[in-house]
Parts: sequence; structure tokens; C-alpha cells
Amino acid sequence: MSYETRPEVEVTELTDDNTTGERVKFVLSNTDLALANSLRRVMICEVPTLAIDWVQIEINSSQMCDEFISHRLGLIPLTSSMVNKFEYGRECQCDAYGCPDCAVKLTLDITNDNDEALNVTTADLISQTQDVIPVTSRSNGDKYDQAADVGDILIVKLAKKQRLKLVALAKKGIGKEHAKWIPTCGLGFEYDPDNELRHTTYEHPADWPKSEHSELQDDESQHQKPFNPDAKCDKFFFNVESTGALPPDQIVLSACEVLQQKLQDLNQHLGAETA
Repeated sequence: MSYETRPEVEVTELTDDNTTGERVKFVLSNTDLALANSLRRVMICEVPTLAIDWVQIEINSSQMCDEFISHRLGLIPLTSSMVNKFEYGRECQCDAYGCPDCAVKLTLDITNDNDEALNVTTADLISQTQDVIPVTSRSNGDKYDQAADVGDILIVKLAKKQRLKLVALAKKGIGKEHAKWIPTCGLGFEYDPDNELRHTTYEHPADWPKSEHSELQDDESQHQKPFNPDAKCDKFFFNVESTGALPPDQIVLSACEVLQQKLQDLNQHLGAETA
């Protein structure tokens, strides 16, 4: 008996601007729940991105402690389309904290000379390369970089005569290591939209909103399909929303590459064991 299947993908929506969100919706069919859920988990935890991982604060006279500012810097999403050109810090042969092969340097030096409080934002972070910048600093130069209406992220507020000066290094990582490297800010995953398999129990089905993928949208008298224990889960609805670090379609494609590589490694090791 052959267990080989040929999964099919249908993209139903792809947006790449800040007004409607940077997301991709697609339907994965002719496969099983294990593969679909594996793809979901890889998109969240194993697609590499860039994030600030090392901070040296030289001057900080603000009201916030160094650790708090460093934490805020680490959670700033950075454009990561060139992430595959960088080495992981743990694999790089450099002797220092980072080199051009595994890190990107960002600097910030702001002094408030005014009487009113000064907002220090991601716009004040200066990167040594335009390929790795805060997502809120993207220009309108190409189709994906449409963030003109997105406000800069606040880092700290400086009172009069206060100063913040620091150097930061952005490095490559994955969500398994820290949440700051997760490329998605939301990932919807649904199967059995009409609850035909009774994977959950509705105490009051009429009060439960119908899924956008429901086949009963035009039937107000029905809120879920009759129970069918023989039904199969072979159609999965994904809604992948990006933090802006990567285009949403690139997140999906990168996840497929990662999953494929993991399966190849597993097959290789199983072959070595049986040899």
C-alpha cells in the first residue's frame, strides 16, 4: 500500500501593504493533519529572521534601566529578506561578538536639548546596511515596502538634557530560541469548519459564529453539519500574518524548505541506521 500523496495549494489572498495587513491565505488539500500541523509549527518556530541580540549601552541617563531598553530593542522587527546570506552566530568562525557574516551593526545616539520630552523611536536606529532596518523605517521604493503610514515604534522618552547612546548587533535566529525571531504575528489554522467531526462541542451552536470557510453560510437554520465519524480531514485553511520581517509568501516558502530539509535529514539518518 502506498502512503504517497500529492498535496495541493490554492492561494486565496495575498496582501503586502500596511492598510490590510501583510498576510497570505491559502488552502492546503490532499494531505493529512500531521503534515499540515508540521508546516504550521515550522512557520512559527523554525523560519529564520534577524533580530537584535546584543546591545552595548554606553550612555543612558533616561528613566529606564539598561535591561529594559535592551529588551525593547530585541523585540523590534527587522527586515530580514537577506537573512539567508548570514550565518548563525553559533556557527560563525569569528572570534568577536559578531562579524559582517553573522551580524549587522545598528547605532543610536540621541540627546534631548529641548524643554519638552523627546520620543526616541526606531527611526533613530541607524543600520550599517539598508537591507536590515526596522520594518517601520522601510521606504516606498518597491511593492513590498509600503509602510509610509506605519508609526515608528517607541523605545524610550528622554527628558531635557537626558541622553541615550548605544551599539546593537542584529543576528540570525529562529523562534525556538526566542520569540523575537518569530516571523508571524498571527497564524490561523482551521480544518472541519462546520464541525462535522465534532472536534469541539458547542453548548449553544446557534450562538457560535460560522467560519468564513463554512459550507453553511447561506443556511441560517443550520449551525453545524451532522456528525460524521467517517469524514476525513484533508483540507486545511491557513491565514499567515507577517510581523513585517519577511513577506508573508516568503514565510510559507521558507517553511517548506525547512520542513523538506528536516525530512531529508531524517531519511538520511534512518538509512545510516539500517545500513
